[in-house]
Amino acid sequence: MRVIASFFIVLSVVFLSACALSPIQVPVESHYTITQWPIKTASKSFSNKSISSKTLLITTPIASPGYDSASMIYVLVPYQLKSFANHRWVAPPADLLLPLMANRMRATKYFRAVVTSPFPGSATYQLNTQLLTLQQEFLQPQSQVRLVMEATLINFATGRVIASRVFQAVIPVEENNPYSGVLATNQAASIVIKNMSAFVINNCVKQNHLQN
Repeated sequence: MRVIASFFIVLSVVFLSACALSPIQVPVESHYTITQWPIKTASKSFSNKSISSKTLLITTPIASPGYDSASMIYVLVPYQLKSFANHRWVAPPADLLLPLMANRMRATKYFRAVVTSPFPGSATYQLNTQLLTLQQEFLQPQSQVRLVMEATLINFATGRVIASRVFQAVIPVEENNPYSGVLATNQAASIVIKNMSAFVINNCVKQNHLQN
């Protein structure tokens, strides 16, 4: 029995050693985020009354079909969506964009408070957004990232739509690989959210003028 046991122990050690030295490597999955960038927002002068009386609720963006998972989407031919096998977002992009939008709105210092869903309280305005497209397009020799979002500003109390607009950013990718696509995605998010912030502020200012 001892001889048999020793044989199996030696066999196990040899097998494990062979696995360790095997040239076949299991692919490691990489995860990426759409993170915060340094905010340098031009300080616009708002009265204390305006700042203290307005609250903005930003709801979580609704992702269009095909863009609602943590998969990193790319396109080789028009209308066909594919996802990178070993590269993913840490969460669905819609979830990653929400805190970025909130931080950008807070940086304007226009609102008394900027809150995000779920939020049980009341607000002055509500910003609903939809993630229409987020993909790396390999349709030309140099790939590009396309980010398209729709924003709708609503009067929270009445539910009336104040304004709606589609925002798009297309950023050339330095190298045709997933990580370069991540860098371009962060640039695209910065541009889209910056323009969206200006859209919200301008329409809120117009509403204040109409009410006064």
